[in-house]
Amino acid sequence: MKQLHKKLTFLYTATTGAILAAVLIGILIFNINETRKTTLQEFQDAMFTLSSRFQYGSTVSGSFMAQMEAKNQLIIHIEENQRPFLYTGSWKSSTDRNILIERAKEAALLEDVNTAVKPVSASLIRSSTFTVSGDFSDSYYGSVLVLPTSKGFQSMTLLKYQPAISSILWKQLPLFLALFCFGIGALFTVSWFFVGKALEPVEKSQERQTRFIAAASHELRSPLAVIESSISAMIAQPKDQNLFLNNIRKECKRLASLVSDMLLLASTDAKTWSLYIEPLDMDTLLIDIYERFTPLCREKGVELELKLPEESLPRIQGDRSRLEQVLTVLVDNALFYTPSGKSITLKAYEKHHRLILEVSDEGCGIPDEIKPHIFERFYKGDSARTDKNHFGLGLSIAKELVLLHHGEIVIRDSESGGSCFMVGLPV
Repeated sequence: MKQLHKKLTFLYTATTGAILAAVLIGILIFNINETRKTTLQEFQDAMFTLSSRFQYGSTVSGSFMAQMEAKNQLIIHIEENQRPFLYTGSWKSSTDRNILIERAKEAALLEDVNTAVKPVSASLIRSSTFTVSGDFSDSYYGSVLVLPTSKGFQSMTLLKYQPAISSILWKQLPLFLALFCFGIGALFTVSWFFVGKALEPVEKSQERQTRFIAAASHELRSPLAVIESSISAMIAQPKDQNLFLNNIRKECKRLASLVSDMLLLASTDAKTWSLYIEPLDMDTLLIDIYERFTPLCREKGVELELKLPEESLPRIQGDRSRLEQVLTVLVDNALFYTPSGKSITLKAYEKHHRLILEVSDEGCGIPDEIKPHIFERFYKGDSARTDKNHFGLGLSIAKELVLLHHGEIVIRDSESGGSCFMVGLPV
């Protein structure tokens, strides 16, 4: 179970971690694309601002150009009649800015936007937005415009630095790695807890199965040992074979009863047990149980008392033979633990649309620490298991049969200090 716990935890963490990594990578790619879109939008906004100043004759001073360049990592180059504006730039690009400007002019020339010739039309001519590559893996958005004036023409070459993917990664990757590590740690902790919770029923079931096999082996070994010893004695003493055959017959009956009980429990576990459901007259059923056990109680010197209400008990839907089996187990247990001179009470009444059946005795009672375990299979208060008439399956079978009838069975102390089993069945 520990190995399974570890494997399932690592499997859960690995699968959810892979999903988390995919999500984080997707977000990182999205951020890279959004950064590029933002950069392009900033370039277009800068081009719109500068071209508006050109068209409407606003002054473009050196301080304004320096502020624009520093804020947006731009390269602004303005010429009037091919004479450059006396401005050297406010920041240093990886590739020489003059080289980048010439490459931008060459790219614009491919679109017939020439900064060396006055345009034929009277309106502003602008190239599309293109990409200019530097000498050190640096890249820039670029565009060129030419505007005719009364004194000739003006041209502007605008470039904006594009952050490289590697630089974006270096900025954002540490944050994403920290989030990934934190997420993996949190997933491992949560998965360890929930896998442990999920495996608890399996572990308990495995423990119950182990105890069941051990107890069943113990119960099976006892009659088999008696049968084996009886056969050996019968061979050694042929004249007493009837006595030994009688012992063998009794032990075979015990084995058959034990196997029958185990098969019944196995059927309920496998959900293959079916009931013959019919309307039942519970007054008649309880009277039959009372009459069946009265002689046995008299032999032991125990009084069996039947308490029924004046009105007839409500009918219920159930399997008569199986409910008889439940009551037989409860009365038989009460008879076994009730000493001579005491009494057993079989009682029935209706309460809250439930038919309540009570079997109470004046025996030694059941300690509180044992009560939670009495419906477990092969459980006995007597750990030595000296009682050969009870296997510790009766109450387990009774509980399973009551549950099949959609009822419940509980135990409490009787008024006399003995035990009182209460069965509730739907009316």
